[in-house]
Amino acid sequence: MRLYNLWRSKGFARLVPGGKSIELLTPPFLLRMAKYWLSEWEYLPGGWDIGKIGGTAGWNDSSIAGAQREHWPHLMRNLEGPGPLGVSHFPWRKTRENWTDHNAMMTLGYVLGLVSRGRDCLSVLDWGGGIGHHARYCPVLMPGVQFHYHCYDLPRLSALGRSFLPDAVFHHSESEALSRRYDLILCSSSLHYFEDWQGVLKRLAESAEYLYIARLQSVHSAPSFVIVQRPYRVGYRSQFLSWFLNRQEVIRYTESVGLELIREFLYSEEWCVRGAPEQGHCRGYLFRRVDRRHAEEQP
Repeated sequence: MRLYNLWRSKGFARLVPGGKSIELLTPPFLLRMAKYWLSEWEYLPGGWDIGKIGGTAGWNDSSIAGAQREHWPHLMRNLEGPGPLGVSHFPWRKTRENWTDHNAMMTLGYVLGLVSRGRDCLSVLDWGGGIGHHARYCPVLMPGVQFHYHCYDLPRLSALGRSFLPDAVFHHSESEALSRRYDLILCSSSLHYFEDWQGVLKRLAESAEYLYIARLQSVHSAPSFVIVQRPYRVGYRSQFLSWFLNRQEVIRYTESVGLELIREFLYSEEWCVRGAPEQGHCRGYLFRRVDRRHAEEQP
C-alpha cells in the first residue's frame, strides 16, 4: 500500500507532461488492480481466529493513541468557525473540506436533530468512541443542546480521552458503561470489531432509546465474513480482525432484540479486500426502541 500511495503522490507528477498525477493517467482497470493487490485489507477464511494473525495489541496498541494525540490539535482547529465540517478524527486527514467526512458529519447532525426534538439535554454513549472526538462534534452540530457524553473504549484510548475531555465520562468496563439507559447510543465504525457482534448489539439495544450504527463495514449478498486489516501506512503499528456484516443479517437481528429501523444511511467510503467473496461498502442505520404498548395495539 505504501507503493500505491507513493505512485499517487504529487511528487510523481513531475514525471509526466503537464504535471498531472500518474493516477489520473492510469487506465481504470489498472488502477483497480493496483488497489486490489496493494490493499492492506485481506479476507480471512474460516472466520474469526485471532491466532491466524499472531499476537497483537489491536486497538490498544500505543501507536494508535500516539497518532490520535498528535492529531487532536488539528481536529480542534478544524471545528472552529463557520467553515465546512468535512472533519475527521483520522490522523491522516487534516483538512475540513473532505466530502466523505462532511457526509458523515451531516448524517450525525440529522440523527442528533431527530433524537433531540423537544429536549434540551441528551445522554449519549459513544460505543468504541476512541478518545472522544464525538464529544466535540455534537455541540458544534447541535448548538443549544446540552450533552451528557459517555465513551466506552479500551484502557489506553480511554485514558488519553480523559486527559483531553475532563468533563466527559470514559469507561473501559462494558458492564459499567451499560449500567444505565441513554437517549442515544452511537456505535460508529466499531460494531464490526467485536467477535460477538450480535451479543454486543443485544446489550446496546437494552440500554438505548435510539441506536445509531454508523460507518458499518457492510455487504449485500455474501454472508458476513471476517477480514484482517493492517493499517501500517497511516502509522498504526498493529493489525485487527473485523467483520464485513451482511446488511439483512444486521437489520433482522437488531429488530429481533426490540428495536425498529427508522432510517438507513449511505457513506462514500469503500474498501478493497483481497480475496473477499464480495467487496464491501459503508452503511449506517438508525434504530429506535419499539413502544411495546403501541406495538400491541396494532392489528
